[in-house]
Amino acid sequence: MKQRQGGYTLVELVLSLAVLAVIGLAFFDLFTSLLHSAIVAKRQAVALTLATNQMEYLKALPYDNLAVAGGAIPSTNTIPASFVKTIGGVKYTVKTSIRYADDAYDGCGNSYDTQADKQLYCRNYPPPTGAPSPDTNPADMKSVSVKVQDVSGKRLAYADTNIAARVAETASNTGALFIKVTDDSGNPLTGATVQVTNATITQPTVSDTTDENGVVIFYGLKPDTTGYDYVVSASLSGYSSLTTIAPSGTLQPTSPNLNLLAQSSSFATLKLRPMSPNSLIVETTNTSGAALGSAKVYIKGGYKRYTATTDTSYCYDNLRGPSCASTGTNDTRPATDATTGLTAVSNLVPGDYVFCGDDGATSCSVNGTTYYLAAAVPYGGSSPLNPITIPIFNSGDTPTTFQYNGTDYLQKVRLMLTTNSNFPRVKSIAPYAGSLSGSTLSNLAFTVKGVNLPCGSSAASCGTQVKFLQGSNTYTASCTGATSGPTVGIQLNCTINLSSAVAGNTQLVITAGGNTLTLPASPLLGGFIVSP
Repeated sequence: MKQRQGGYTLVELVLSLAVLAVIGLAFFDLFTSLLHSAIVAKRQAVALTLATNQMEYLKALPYDNLAVAGGAIPSTNTIPASFVKTIGGVKYTVKTSIRYADDAYDGCGNSYDTQADKQLYCRNYPPPTGAPSPDTNPADMKSVSVKVQDVSGKRLAYADTNIAARVAETASNTGALFIKVTDDSGNPLTGATVQVTNATITQPTVSDTTDENGVVIFYGLKPDTTGYDYVVSASLSGYSSLTTIAPSGTLQPTSPNLNLLAQSSSFATLKLRPMSPNSLIVETTNTSGAALGSAKVYIKGGYKRYTATTDTSYCYDNLRGPSCASTGTNDTRPATDATTGLTAVSNLVPGDYVFCGDDGATSCSVNGTTYYLAAAVPYGGSSPLNPITIPIFNSGDTPTTFQYNGTDYLQKVRLMLTTNSNFPRVKSIAPYAGSLSGSTLSNLAFTVKGVNLPCGSSAASCGTQVKFLQGSNTYTASCTGATSGPTVGIQLNCTINLSSAVAGNTQLVITAGGNTLTLPASPLLGGFIVSP
């Protein structure tokens, strides 16, 4: 009989190996997952031990020594806010936070901006019957928390407790500051760093981070009634920073410093704006549109310093400094590239920006020669001319951007400069609704403001001609101006018929004193946008 041969085919062998590989990978993944879990559990156990040890150490300290360096409690005898401990080759960062807390048992202090805040921050609210109102010393206890995290910032352990002094409460001769940090829409910002300083009295700097309601309260601060000397600053990653300032004569700050009375409270709300570090591309040209290199450009904008509409100072001013608190002279004007006439400016707070001064005649120069701003024309936004708006940028947004040296910026502006002081200069067109359509196009009324725009009380006597171009079509406006008063030569009141214009951008053209200023066409916003 013929003997039969046994064994596996090549296909069966490959399939068997594949199955074994899948099973092996599954076991390997399970092993690595278990190993990772074991490592994490071990590190969490070490972190919990560190947190517990730190908490026990804090409980053993005298009550007056419970204050961290630069923290929320003013003290000259402080402990470190954080330290690093290396165990088994792993670095653990131990962070300690200590702040005062108000308890309703003996009444609530007057440290709250609203009744809702009192109910939220006066612990165990409402106060029992017979409790004093207000509590003259609302710093009833210290709230202590310890957080341990790894080098990546991941929290591994957390512990907190309340510690009270073993003394009878007496009336306080200090005050409190209630600080709220929000965005421009009033939404609370959590985790913002708030710092309070006072250079006029012996008062240590205090600092804390806002809670989930955007609030931080500083108790135990020394009274200061001589002026607005408590300076508050707030900052948060991905947002603008803001520092309060003192009044200047009759001018009241948009974000004022605070004063403080004994057994009293002061309140402040600081509004931060989400922003991108890559803010603005500046392009300098002559009035013909040719690149103008090596131009030093004066820029101001962002937060207004004072509430008065007649005051035109801003927190960012590159001849004074980058913040509301900047004083003196700090010339950081950017210079455009000698060949392309381009430069970029970073870390600008979202908002309106003005170039070359209020009238376009201040501190813009090329190699020491003064240049006047004939027009500032944006590439993006909703309106032409000054002020140029840097848009708010939220993480996750996909805004229209403009590139410079491979980096995307939120806004780009062309500054048309001239050495001719008599050249017509345009600051604004109003109203400007982004796009114009419908019956308004047949008799569109608008105002042009600028410099060197002579015009009489009738269209026939107007020395300035205003036109809009769209392709081969020209639309001429009928304008009048004042013959006396503060608006002579700086304001035109015009009407125009754009009913035959097609959808798209137009170009503003102004002629005065033998000089013609033609704003650039699309993609720049050099005139009205028509959508008939």
